[in-house]
This record gives sequence, structure tokens and C-alpha cells, in this order.
Amino acid sequence: MKGKGENMNNLKKYILFLALCSMALFTSCDDDNESVPQFGTINITINVSNAGDWPADGTVFCSLDKTWPPSGAPYKSVTLTSSQVSSGSISLTFEGLDFDTYALLSMSWRDPNDPNPQTNQHVWATHSGSPQAFWTDATPITLSPDNAELDMVLSATIN
Repeated sequence: MKGKGENMNNLKKYILFLALCSMALFTSCDDDNESVPQFGTINITINVSNAGDWPADGTVFCSLDKTWPPSGAPYKSVTLTSSQVSSGSISLTFEGLDFDTYALLSMSWRDPNDPNPQTNQHVWATHSGSPQAFWTDATPITLSPDNAELDMVLSATIN
């Protein structure tokens, strides 16, 4: 019959063996040290024609909408000013975006003399689509962990 000390010694050896096996298993796993992004980013360049015609009144926006035509406020929006135009372009970044599909990235001007929200926004640029189709034909933008950062270029004409 084995003594109490011998059983404790075997238990310690068994625990040590399990610990070594666990360490070998964890260190043999591939760890590429690349964290999976949690949010998306869109880097935006807006090439501006007629920057000298920037409106004195009203507000200019760059907006990202999940649906188009919009059914409320944009998902993400920032006010733009003429002072942001440098060498004919504006650079900005939308960060912390949900992984999702977005219908339209646009630049627009809100006419302060038109109180009707159905008609007071004048779109100057979009990432795709046509004004004839009211940009319903725009190619959707999809952000995902595999496609977490995009570079988009808009060409805007101030009018």
C-alpha cells in the first residue's frame, strides 16, 4: 500500500505534467498578434471645384447614410467649412463606424432660405450614383472586419 507522501508526490508530478502540456499547447498555437478590428474607418478626400464660390450662408455637410433616400438624420455627418479646402481638396476621416452596409457618402449644402427638409439639401458630390436616379443607383459601401478601412474620393462642384 502506498503511503500518503508517495500519493502527494505523484499528484505533484501529475499537476506539473499537465501544466507543461498546457504551456506547450498554448505556445504552439499560431498567434499572429493582429487584433481583429472592432470598428471601421473611411478616409475621405473631397476634390473641390469652384472653391471660391463657397456659400456665405447655409451649411455644407459630408454625410454617411445607411439608407437612401434618407429616412432621418445621417448615420455620420460633419460640417465642412471653406477653411478646410487646401490645394483644392478637403481631407477627413470617419472613424468608429459600425460594420455594416452604407447607401451613400455625400457632400451637400443646406439652403437656409428653404425651410422644407424635402428640398433644402443640394447634393454636390457622392461616392457613386447619378443625380438622374437621385443616387438610388449608388454602389453600397460595406465595412467588415476583413474590409475595415476604405479610402473614398468625392469630386464636388460648388454651385
